Amino acid sequence: MVRYFLTMSYIGTRYRGMQKHGIGENVNQVDFIQGAIEAALSRLVPASINPPFLTVSSRTDAGVHALHSSAHVELQNKYDVMYDSSSLIRWANRYFTRCGHDIRITSCVPVTHEFHARHCAKSRTYIYRFLVDKLPGSNSFPISELDRSFHIGSSDFDVEKLQKALDVFKGRKDFQTFTPNKKSRKPIRYVRTLNYFKLEKSAPLILDGPFVDNFHYYHLKVNGKSFLYNQVRRMVGALFAVARGRITEKDLRTMVQVPNYKNWNPRATAVPACGLYLADVEYDPEELKRCTIVPENCAVVDLDNEIE
Repeated sequence: MVRYFLTMSYIGTRYRGMQKHGIGENVNQVDFIQGAIEAALSRLVPASINPPFLTVSSRTDAGVHALHSSAHVELQNKYDVMYDSSSLIRWANRYFTRCGHDIRITSCVPVTHEFHARHCAKSRTYIYRFLVDKLPGSNSFPISELDRSFHIGSSDFDVEKLQKALDVFKGRKDFQTFTPNKKSRKPIRYVRTLNYFKLEKSAPLILDGPFVDNFHYYHLKVNGKSFLYNQVRRMVGALFAVARGRITEKDLRTMVQVPNYKNWNPRATAVPACGLYLADVEYDPEELKRCTIVPENCAVVDLDNEIE
């Protein structure tokens, strides 16, 4: 059985999240990104003897997008040879196109079982994309930004306050305040380290589209080895509350320095999923190279030659 390391991009608007859960009468496997990819791989010809099961590196929530996510899957066909990586990508992406899925596989590498998509990840980078009105009361919104960014219509949004408040999060902190109180069978480790958290000016998705000049465009970019459930959206929501004067930087520091889900300030709210992107999952390139199986040394089945 061969393990394949996959990278993929997706628009998360229509999906219930990355990881399958709660599948039943009213919820289908393909409502989840994991399920849609497994459905594509289950239609390979020759078929995999074992049902494809995707092990994902990052479990994004409903509505969250990914520019670069990753996973691994183990497949074995009746010929007991590897699938050709290029044709596997084409086969899966044809399925996504035919079925109207907003998912694309971007790379496929056969790897040894030593390589694990989640455990071998060194860090993850998220971007939160948002727009701020240049003038108050603008009712015209670029259609290209719909479900791709968060629109802030408030005229009292102070970018300098946000920039200054970023320092509160940097370094090794206990982020219990910034994740919902969820029951878990395993103890939750709330301490996380942010390698960086920064504000960057951005640009419209379509430069010459209607109304694009009515807004300032920004990205909040954060990097760390791992994140708690809802942590990024809550951190960004707290920063927006500071920028809009709903809480002070001192309030924010208290939320961080006294970590407890009860210390979440109700004047701050988690931001919507539409502006959040998993921008990258980083690996040690030397480790990936060492674990890569060279196809030239193995028998390979070309899916394109198997298609009727």
